[in-house]
Amino acid sequence: MMRRRSCDPKSQEDTYESKSNPSPQCDLANGWMTYGSNCYKFKSDTRKSWTSARHDCVADGADLVSITSAGENQFVTSPTGISMWMGGHDSMTEGGWEWTDGSPFRFIHWNAGNPDDYYGEDCLSMLINSGYWNDDNCEYKRGYICKRRGEK
Repeated sequence: MMRRRSCDPKSQEDTYESKSNPSPQCDLANGWMTYGSNCYKFKSDTRKSWTSARHDCVADGADLVSITSAGENQFVTSPTGISMWMGGHDSMTEGGWEWTDGSPFRFIHWNAGNPDDYYGEDCLSMLINSGYWNDDNCEYKRGYICKRRGEK
């Protein structure tokens, strides 16, 4: 809230204005959705490898989704019935998970027993309808979620 004094010397009233951040501009007509200050696109009808999915997001001015909070994780939990690629990977150092967009890898929501590096799994997917994460084979074909900063 922002407090403003009246310019009228006889007035004893203060007025208050809400100073909230405007919602970001996301291209809703082209399938983008808004959450916080970011825009998200769910590509559940297209199945690609993790690398191909990332290239598609980058071509759309975004990257595979990074998750920085429980609220954001809940927002992107896929109601589509398929597992979705996210932007996490540990391909540089086993167990050294990082986000492709450079966000800090602080919030985690691993499924029980994961990450397990089963046969060299280095890419991150979100499990069907649960919101839990799984380290996955990067060559599997999955839907994916793109994320970009909203335009003000």
